[in-house]
Amino acid sequence: MPSWPPPDSPGRWSGRPRSVRDAARLGGRRPAGRDGPPHGRSDRHHARPVPRGRGGDRPHPADIARSVAAWRQGGPEGLALLERTWNPPAGDFDRARSALLAAGLPALRPHHNHLTDAVRGLQLRFGRDHRWYPYESEPGAEDWWPTGPAAPDPVGALTTLLAR
Repeated sequence: MPSWPPPDSPGRWSGRPRSVRDAARLGGRRPAGRDGPPHGRSDRHHARPVPRGRGGDRPHPADIARSVAAWRQGGPEGLALLERTWNPPAGDFDRARSALLAAGLPALRPHHNHLTDAVRGLQLRFGRDHRWYPYESEPGAEDWWPTGPAAPDPVGALTTLLAR
């Protein structure tokens, strides 16, 4: 089975996405008048794991679906948060954790730019744009999916996530 995209791509391959980032950018465009995923289901329910092609160089469909969800959530910053962590200033996390506790929301553990409650399957990721991006996973699974819109404050982001 040939690799995807094939080396020395002929003309029929020109213009096709060559990376998960391009696929997310292109796949994140919704048809006019279309809001949200089909049938009211979250994006994470559309990805069904399938084996990689021979050679393992084809992007996994679940990775593409997750990237599309991240792009829809926050564009380039949403995709960047999906792909890598960073170490934000401590003050942002201290204020966020205090605000969450004052609002009576679950305590989240910090790690890099993530605040996580793995037992409940909740996570907030802090972006370089100073917005909070909600993620969810099956409790204990550590399979994080972008969920819902980014918010300027962690209380709003977590409240939206808990309301799902």
